Amino acid sequence: MKHEWHQKVAGYYEYVLNIMMILIGIVIFGFLICEIWNLAQMLSIKNISGHFTELAEQILIVFLFFEFLGIGREYFVKDAHISTDNFLYIGVTAIVRAMLVYHDQTYKTLMLAAAIFLLISAQAIYRYFRPKYRS
Repeated sequence: MKHEWHQKVAGYYEYVLNIMMILIGIVIFGFLICEIWNLAQMLSIKNISGHFTELAEQILIVFLFFEFLGIGREYFVKDAHISTDNFLYIGVTAIVRAMLVYHDQTYKTLMLAAAIFLLISAQAIYRYFRPKYRS
């Protein structure tokens, strides 16, 4: 009896959280459509080879939005549980995008490469030590 109101508050909180996740998913989907439109316009340029860096960066932006939408989907499929794997994948993709931007600065490129190595190492360690669940 004493903890009844805790359950009600938790229920309301979960309801609001789910609505906010749906709204965030809609916003991310809208940005994804905009980025795909920008990518299509960039691909329609006749001299694509001169814009390789911008094109690669645009493609990675689209991948980032796909990954964020995947996280939103996973949130609902796995009952409000998001795996750490996805955040590490997004981190690697974002750093690769940053490497494309700072490719002319050797020190920043080296630091970004080290960051990618750390994230991939963290991913390997995480996969090695996480509990194995049987279906």
